Amino acid sequence: MRAVSEGSLMAGPTESKSRSGRSLIPLFLDLEGKLVVIFGGGKVGERKARLFSDYGPVRVVSRDFTDDLWAMREKLELVASDLTLGFEKYLEEAFIVIPATSDSELNRAIEEEATRRGILVNRVEGTGNVVVPSRIRKGSITIAISTENPGLTKYLRLRLEKELTENYQEMARLLTQIRPELREFIPRQEDRARVIWSILEDEEIWRQLGASYEKAYMRARLHACQDERDSLDAGDAPQSLHRRD
Repeated sequence: MRAVSEGSLMAGPTESKSRSGRSLIPLFLDLEGKLVVIFGGGKVGERKARLFSDYGPVRVVSRDFTDDLWAMREKLELVASDLTLGFEKYLEEAFIVIPATSDSELNRAIEEEATRRGILVNRVEGTGNVVVPSRIRKGSITIAISTENPGLTKYLRLRLEKELTENYQEMARLLTQIRPELREFIPRQEDRARVIWSILEDEEIWRQLGASYEKAYMRARLHACQDERDSLDAGDAPQSLHRRD
C-alpha cells in the first residue's frame, strides 16, 4: 500500500430477482463522461477501478492505495483523503458510487447518502442497485452472466467461452458488413430480418467461415439476392444487390 498526503490529487428484457427481492433488469450502459467514484484503495477498489476505467472516468478516494492502483494513476484519478473525516463532497457529479473500504459501517453510510442523492450504488457487500455481471468478450460479441451463485456463474462463463468459437466472431463481422446493403436494397424490416435468420441457419456458411471469409460472405449474399427476387415477384422495383463496392 502507498500512503499519500491528505488532499493530494493525481491524474460496460427479462427481469431477475436479486437476493433482496428487487427486480433487476440487465442493461448495457454507455459510461463515457459519467463519473464512477470508488471509495477505498485496497484490492477490491483496485479490481473495480481496473474494470470501470475501461469504460469511463473513474475517481478513487482513499487514505492510501495499492501499488497497482498507483501505477494506474495516468488512467484514472486518485484522491488521498481520510474518509472517516467526511466523504460527502466526493459524491458530487458521481453517476455510480462503489463503497469498497474495509469499514462496513462507513460503506453503509456512503451507500445511504448516495442513495438519498439518487446516485446508483454498486455494493461489494451484498447487492446494490447496480450489479456487475460476469462477462465474456470476443470481438464485437459481449455476453453478460449473472446468477444467485458465484460458482454457477463461473461455470456458465467457462462453458460459454468454450462454445463461443472464432466462427461466431466471424459471423458477427459478416452480418455487420452485410446489414448496410440489406437496408439499402430490401426496404421492409421484416424481410431483412428473414434474410439475416436464413444466413444464420445456413450450415454451409458456418462451415465456410472456418476456411474462407470471402466465400462465406458471397454465399450469404445469395440469401439477400433470393429475397430481392422474391420482392420482384411481388411487384417491387429491382434494386440489384449483386454489385460489390
